[in-house]
Amino acid sequence: MRAGAWSVGFVLAAIALPPCAGAKGGSHDGGRTRVIYEAPKKTSYREIYDAMRERRVLERVGGIIGLVRLPTRLTYRLKECAGELNAWYAPETHSVTVCYELIDSIVKAAPRTRSPAGVTRQEAIRGPVFQILLHESSHALFDLLGVPILGREEDAADQVAALILLHLSPADARMVVSGSAYFFATQAKDEPVDQGAFSDVHGLSWQRFYNLACLAYGSDKRRFRDLLVKDYLPKERAEGCEEEYGQVAFAFAKLIVPHLRVRPKAGERLRRLFRSAFR
Repeated sequence: MRAGAWSVGFVLAAIALPPCAGAKGGSHDGGRTRVIYEAPKKTSYREIYDAMRERRVLERVGGIIGLVRLPTRLTYRLKECAGELNAWYAPETHSVTVCYELIDSIVKAAPRTRSPAGVTRQEAIRGPVFQILLHESSHALFDLLGVPILGREEDAADQVAALILLHLSPADARMVVSGSAYFFATQAKDEPVDQGAFSDVHGLSWQRFYNLACLAYGSDKRRFRDLLVKDYLPKERAEGCEEEYGQVAFAFAKLIVPHLRVRPKAGERLRRLFRSAFR
């Protein structure tokens, strides 16, 4: 089963929701989501703080999740984490937290202009930031909606995040997929492949890279044809990617769509608003 207007409209309509007012944080979408930008003590993080607030990144992601009937308010928080490069969803507080340290590491790992594979600096920063926020938001949806999961939750969160990302406008989807793939590939270079890595709840970075590439190719073989042409995606894996994508889209339609608050509507204006959020 292919994703239809439900998932497309779900994302595009959400991005157009007006962000909340206020300098530090606040609530919007009728109180279903709340954002908090904690001012960093470390001066080198100030640019991240200013950019995230100015572009209202947390509000945009909160707007997507705010289209779901949440039983309680979900909080998004940007904060310092005592040197920890991390992001997580905490079920006890119903909150998604992303650390300055993690975003700073993404910025530092981005190419100065463009990678050998053609990924721009902006793509390498914007892509993983948005992917990480939607990944953690997926954990929140699983918890708050009581969504049943077969397999590893981390894999399921990657799949839901990818499905949403792939239903942005063609240019935006390509930007986020390219940047996220670059992030996974970069992480894989320094990732130890030992017994501990195989026991982790997260898949190996290369696995996450190929899973994302496969879902992208399966969603639109023409748009993402270069993944196959440039050998970023093995032909053997590519043969089943349309089915993999269809499986994720079917699960989303069955488990998430019934909880939507309104029938979403897609529009070109909404795509422009997404681009302005990360410009």
